[in-house]
Amino acid sequence: MDRVNRLVVDAMEAATLAVEEFATRAGLSSSALRRYRLGDRTPSSDVLRRLAGEMRRQARQLQRLAHSLEAEAKKGGKRA
Repeated sequence: MDRVNRLVVDAMEAATLAVEEFATRAGLSSSALRRYRLGDRTPSSDVLRRLAGEMRRQARQLQRLAHSLEAEAKKGGKRA
């Protein structure tokens, strides 16, 4: 497995979505994403950009959730 395919695998492991959902959101077929993950194919620069875009969306969602949880914890702390 080359470096690019390893990055795809690492990204998928970090994603909170199922493979099918992640692929759909990145504009790929599930089978194409599986081939990238297995190292059967190397994604083009365009595909890598789409995967990166979806990973950024996932990261922003996680950041919003973290901020929300922090805000709730602060409110809870003020009441105590």
